[in-house]
Amino acid sequence: MKKLFLKICLLTVCPALCFVSCRGGKISAGNAVVATTGWTVAYAEAAGAKDIVVLAPFEMEHPSEYELRPGDIPKIMNAEIIIYAGYEVMTERLKKGLDIPEDKLLLVNTDYSYKAIEQSVMNIAEKLGTESIARENLQDIKRTFDEGRRILQEKNMAGKPVMVHRFQSSIAKELGLTPLVLFGPSSPEASEIAAASREQVFMIIDNIHNPVGQPFREVLSDKAYVRFLNFPGREGTRTLTDVVRYNILQITSAGE
Repeated sequence: MKKLFLKICLLTVCPALCFVSCRGGKISAGNAVVATTGWTVAYAEAAGAKDIVVLAPFEMEHPSEYELRPGDIPKIMNAEIIIYAGYEVMTERLKKGLDIPEDKLLLVNTDYSYKAIEQSVMNIAEKLGTESIARENLQDIKRTFDEGRRILQEKNMAGKPVMVHRFQSSIAKELGLTPLVLFGPSSPEASEIAAASREQVFMIIDNIHNPVGQPFREVLSDKAYVRFLNFPGREGTRTLTDVVRYNILQITSAGE
């Protein structure tokens, strides 16, 4: 009788559990989320993910150049979702070399325009089923940008023309600066340096992960020079708001 009772329980309860766990095709925020770098981790956290495994170390100088190691493979294969940006060295292997189901891979646009952040964060949240948490976190990010623009306005920096690394142009624009001259990611040619020396800019904004603006600094020695972050992890940063605040501080400190 006991065996018969257990059989009945298994036949009735297990299908119900499967229905609950599979309904809607969404995964739990408590399941393993693998992110390629500190930047994609920050997007996942903003979306409401909790159990996140990062592949490239936070402190790595060039996180996008991280190559997969044998110990990473089990983490990837056991993940419910893998968040990547597409420019990482590991991308090709993730997409073709490991036979990962396409629905596990989620491409995000890592950029510091608020519109891009909102879209990418909500795409992750929809996959996790954490939309309400994501919306709250997005409001915090939006308030950080608003505060940065207010500070720059008070310091008479709003709208100022800047020379900026291409990878930092979106956040410069989002904070209310005017990217007048773009440079990078490769080292500037002599003609670019000569042309830049004639531009009337307020500040030179380089990229801390790939600084190539030193020649401009030499010919425009009277202009402030700063290095912005993209990837969280350095300078004590971990979240998207950390990075935005750090970059605001660079502008305001150098511009005083």
